[in-house]
Amino acid sequence: MLLSGLTNDTIYDRSLFIENGRKAGYFEWLNSKGTNYTCYQEYLKSLTPESIVDKKIEFTRVIIYTLQKPFTFMYFYWTMLVFVIHRFNFKKPIMRLILYHFILRSLGDCADSLGNLYKIYFANDARKIDNVNVVVGCTTTAWHPLNWFITRQLGTLFWYTGEIIGDWYPLLRTRAVVKNSKSIWIVYGTCLIFNLTKLAVIGLHFSRRPNKMFLDVGSLDYESQGEFYNNYYIFQSIVIYASFLYDISVYIVLKKAIFNKSHSKGGFFHKFKNLSEYRMLISALVSSIFLPLISINIFMKFYYQKRYQFYGLNFDFEETRKMVTSVQYYMIFIDQILLSRYKGESSSNSNAYGSYNFNSNSNYNKTYPDKSLNQFSSNQFSSNQLSSMTSGTLRNEDINSNENYYNIGSDNKNYPNMSYNKVSNINLSNLNNNNNNSNYYFDIISNGYTKNNYNIKNHGYE
Repeated sequence: MLLSGLTNDTIYDRSLFIENGRKAGYFEWLNSKGTNYTCYQEYLKSLTPESIVDKKIEFTRVIIYTLQKPFTFMYFYWTMLVFVIHRFNFKKPIMRLILYHFILRSLGDCADSLGNLYKIYFANDARKIDNVNVVVGCTTTAWHPLNWFITRQLGTLFWYTGEIIGDWYPLLRTRAVVKNSKSIWIVYGTCLIFNLTKLAVIGLHFSRRPNKMFLDVGSLDYESQGEFYNNYYIFQSIVIYASFLYDISVYIVLKKAIFNKSHSKGGFFHKFKNLSEYRMLISALVSSIFLPLISINIFMKFYYQKRYQFYGLNFDFEETRKMVTSVQYYMIFIDQILLSRYKGESSSNSNAYGSYNFNSNSNYNKTYPDKSLNQFSSNQFSSNQLSSMTSGTLRNEDINSNENYYNIGSDNKNYPNMSYNKVSNINLSNLNNNNNNSNYYFDIISNGYTKNNYNIKNHGYE
């Protein structure tokens, strides 16, 4: 009684099966349950009460897993961290880019999970005899037309559209730091090529229509399936090559505009931590390492197919492809986190600047109302002190080693009371490395000097 009641809930109408070469439309194929109703009946006989209950539990489980996919998305916590850092300010272009990337790729994961509701399709099993397809039995296959539509067409559309949006990040960062409009067009061009290759992958999946996946005799078209995956591997290799070209173009433009002019000290990891441009190079390095391996893999696949007619060999490199492509998206979040850290440090330094003041004697102000600080000579500073100032840090030991750090002016007799407070850890990393660094330093101070206080906000340090 229990088996009968549970089985009745799972019985499909025979009209949902496209049998005996019956012609059916696109949506009929999507809604179909198979091409062999007899095969489905045999499947029902094999069910036990436990397996039927398990199928109902499986349905609930798939729905729950689908709903939680956005929270198990591989970049979910990275995305939330960046959102928190930026206080969920979606007015920023970068924040909107990350948001759209997250939403679309999460929808792709949801579609892929939802396809598990349609894992069994009851089809004929056919073999070629004298070049004629002859039905020899029935089989169950995971290539359900509706599963293909949801997971491989809608899923691919969401995944790759989200990736395309994420791929614009290096372009936006490059445009933000490069002012040469001629060189930036190289990055625009390679980004366009990269985007087009991914649109081609989407088009490839939609070209394999669900109503064309099965032969007229009701069996899966293995030949067209093999051709599809051959094209898929070719398209994916082109995508990776286009990605490498895009990364290299970003590197060349930034190298010309930034790197050759940069005097940042330290090794690669120090620059990686402090310069956004070096972080963008990581994906190019990873692509350059794995491109030869993927290329050899594809070559071997076609070699064995053409030479030995070995079509069943597994040359799948999907996990490698995902690993290579994921690096550039991880760099988005790492870059934003490190940029936020650098901004926080810069803000702390700028606040420190604003707290320093010159304690000028009132008699001095009356006697020398027009005296500007930039008139003082650099001769009062030692070479070590100048090096400390221009390299980015004014140290306490340098201040203590020379009284002239307290007494402004080469002639202390004329200005005996002119002094300023002790200063430590002043960040002057943006000072140019010119031949008159100390005078440039005092120019900055004097230009912002008002009523015994100074600030450098207008000079780009805040």
